[in-house]
Amino acid sequence: MAFLIIIIVLIALAGLYLLAVKPRKEAKTSLEPLKTDYAHRGLWDDDIAENTMPAFMAADRAGDGIELDIQLSADGEIMVFHDDTLERLCGRPEKVSDLTASELSWVGITGSCDRIPTFRDVLTRVGKDTPLLIELKGYDISLCEKAAAMLDEYDGYFCIESFNPLLLNWFRKNRPRYVRGQLTTNLFRNNKKGNFFVNLIATPMLLNFLSRPDFIASDIEWQNSLPVRICTKLFHAPLFLWTIDTPEKYASARRTGQAVIFQHITPEPRSKGRK
Repeated sequence: MAFLIIIIVLIALAGLYLLAVKPRKEAKTSLEPLKTDYAHRGLWDDDIAENTMPAFMAADRAGDGIELDIQLSADGEIMVFHDDTLERLCGRPEKVSDLTASELSWVGITGSCDRIPTFRDVLTRVGKDTPLLIELKGYDISLCEKAAAMLDEYDGYFCIESFNPLLLNWFRKNRPRYVRGQLTTNLFRNNKKGNFFVNLIATPMLLNFLSRPDFIASDIEWQNSLPVRICTKLFHAPLFLWTIDTPEKYASARRTGQAVIFQHITPEPRSKGRK
């Protein structure tokens, strides 16, 4: 009898887990133009800095989609920048959120003449037929509100993604037509300094019931994990893979994923999904 109870409990827990992690179950036709290659933070190198207009325009000219990161300045402007602080790229200790957009516009990126762009700059200057993969950073819900206001007026291809299911939940409730993706990796390996409880619930994507993503954006080393396989194999969510930095990884990612986020390589042109 005890054994039977254990089996029933395990089956119930498995069912609850499947309900928690399953992606949105709707037609994915709007995803088709977004299944392409994305230049990770634009096409950048030793001469062009990541997440800058020159990097984005280079990707645009090459016919690649563009992956970029957005967060808020101190005065609520959406800036395109990956890190929380300016230390790595600009040699300054401040956080992006410590400075106004005007102040950030004067911050030089070490080793280049490039500046930190605003999200508005990118939407204005990048070609409308270039797909954008927009990563939402941080925890501030007002980022969602401000980004949505701009994207409502944008007539190009785009989708959003985040590690934070609460940000995606805002779009689920307020902009359900927007394509959204859940970023995932082994946070116990890649976010060792992070909160243990957050890592515990985020790594197996237990909060997908909040985000109900249209696609899964997985670290290529994490693509065969149980939560990713459940979402992509059982529930058939499209798989976006990052960050691909060798021709060998690119070939592998093209076989298993529907979109590839790459850097420091030149993807082979394909008849579908690239200009």
